[in-house]
Amino acid sequence: MTAMSRATDKITDYRPIGAGIFLYMLAPLGMTLIPLVVGAAATDLGFSDSEVGYLASADLAGLAVVSASAAFWIRKLSWHLVAGAALAVIILGNLLSVAADSFTSLCVARFITEMGSGAIFSLALVTLGETKTPDRFYSFGIGMTIALSVGVFVWFPSLIAIYGIDTIFIFHGVVAAIVIPGIFWLPKAVGIASQSGSGAQLKDYVPLFLCFIGFGCFMVAEGGIWSYIERIGAGSGLDADYVGQVLAATQVASLAATMLSSYISIRFGRVWPIGLGMFGFLISLYLVQIPTADGYLIGACLSQFAWVFVLPYLLLLCVELDPSGRFYVLTTAFKMSGFALGPAIVATLIHTGGQAQDTVQTVTQDFEVVSWVGTIFLILSLVLLLPLASRMDRRVSS
Repeated sequence: MTAMSRATDKITDYRPIGAGIFLYMLAPLGMTLIPLVVGAAATDLGFSDSEVGYLASADLAGLAVVSASAAFWIRKLSWHLVAGAALAVIILGNLLSVAADSFTSLCVARFITEMGSGAIFSLALVTLGETKTPDRFYSFGIGMTIALSVGVFVWFPSLIAIYGIDTIFIFHGVVAAIVIPGIFWLPKAVGIASQSGSGAQLKDYVPLFLCFIGFGCFMVAEGGIWSYIERIGAGSGLDADYVGQVLAATQVASLAATMLSSYISIRFGRVWPIGLGMFGFLISLYLVQIPTADGYLIGACLSQFAWVFVLPYLLLLCVELDPSGRFYVLTTAFKMSGFALGPAIVATLIHTGGQAQDTVQTVTQDFEVVSWVGTIFLILSLVLLLPLASRMDRRVSS
């Protein structure tokens, strides 16, 4: 399949779309599995609450670093070659994770693993972004990840209790190997027509980069809560099997969110779905802290429903605000940088709290800091993104 011009052609063939969806399923799998990795690292490997946060951050940072470079190679290198190399890196990284015997070596192994995921994420993002309805196909890709994750969260807590944390890494590597044949359905590359965005000036990119920053702030909130969601449940005295069932339920809620966002698309514009979704996310940050089984279940499910519901709208907004089509690929870099920063901020505050005097109730005891960090960055995200969404709604309606 030859390279295509962004300005004149859109991907309509079901084969590259299908490959893009499967890659979009694989790319965030490591991110989706973070709660299990964090929980197993604490219970199986004896890592502290702050160490597991830094582990999650290192894992996600690998994805962010490679995604940040995508703008320089995404339109130039062979996608088949990049996808093959990226999948090989994911498999290698998971093998290194199995062999890791210290906190540092495991952090390095997870960083390497997610470097491969970063390249895959970038390819999937652009492939689906070049279709006629990117928001719908982003929803389908998210839905595929969720469907896979439901089974993982139901069955893996018991398997991890028997076989340890390596269960997660082996599973991740196997899924990457299964996806390999699909890379040959990808386009060899997607080019940009010379007239696409040829008149764009620097000021025309300001809305796009504000959108990137707002998206990153939103992901800081999500990264904090998702990385520590298992620890919050354990800290509330809930057993591992119940927490696993709740995590599976969050994926069902997420699947419902993808179906809803795909169904309504932009018929109600962008402001209302983004605003309502983020408000629901804000409420969930405090529901999940209620030390009861029901409070934890409702809060966890609402947080993932709200996050996944908003996600396609933010991805679409980045595509729409890019005047040239060259830079929206950086969406993944900002998204994953925010996701990686979230657990790092929480881990730092937990570590600082852990140094406090015994007479002071520390954040280690109730992970309350997760909600405060999430609230601050959600407000920043809303301030940046709602005006941009409103601008797009007015542009489309005019």
